[in-house]
Amino acid sequence: MNCLLTFMESNMKQLFIITLLVFGMGCATQARQLTTGQEKISISMTATEAVEADLIIFNININAEAKSPQAVFGLHQQREELLASLLKEFDIEDENINFQPVRMNKRYTNDRNSQITVTNQQVSVTFNDFDIYERIQLTLIENNFDSFSGNFSSTKIAEGKDKALVAAIQSAKEKATLITEASGVELGGIINISYSDYTVTPSRSFGRNEMMAMDASSSMMDFDQVINVTANISIEFSIE
Repeated sequence: MNCLLTFMESNMKQLFIITLLVFGMGCATQARQLTTGQEKISISMTATEAVEADLIIFNININAEAKSPQAVFGLHQQREELLASLLKEFDIEDENINFQPVRMNKRYTNDRNSQITVTNQQVSVTFNDFDIYERIQLTLIENNFDSFSGNFSSTKIAEGKDKALVAAIQSAKEKATLITEASGVELGGIINISYSDYTVTPSRSFGRNEMMAMDASSSMMDFDQVINVTANISIEFSIE
């Protein structure tokens, strides 16, 4: 009988020891999971930098229509030569002129009984002399050009992009510091940074109808314009 009790006591001690070991391993595993889980805060911020608009991008659509391909091509060529001579007159450099090849296709007239041939060609011109902008448009209107528009641009866009990005990063850091200090925790280092493409927003564009309505003694071009360059950024900080 004593031998049986001794055997049972020995087995219970072993079971108790094994239970403690299993419990201890479970606690150690849980502790490792808690320490490896990194607390973090994510901040998204946008900043905008305004730069001087010192360029105009002028988009012109050369088009023509006639009853035959030969006639429409001749008309298109006349308008193309007029535009080319106008750009040479104002000393527009070749690197500031971009154009697409002429497109030609047939389409039915409104009565659907006959066809006409139409042409289309896109031309984009960039220049920094705002004084010639109105003169070019008036000349085009006088020669039956009916599709063109202009947008402001800037030679300082790259510089504005960098400034906007720096401002967005600085604002994100300040916001993260404010949040962590108010929450009673300490802000750690940067875990990850991502940012979206910059967006450039022209402040104003001009079309054909606006040009025809302008008074010769004054112009909207007399007012300074800016380009708004925006940077979007997202930063993840660790929390210590």
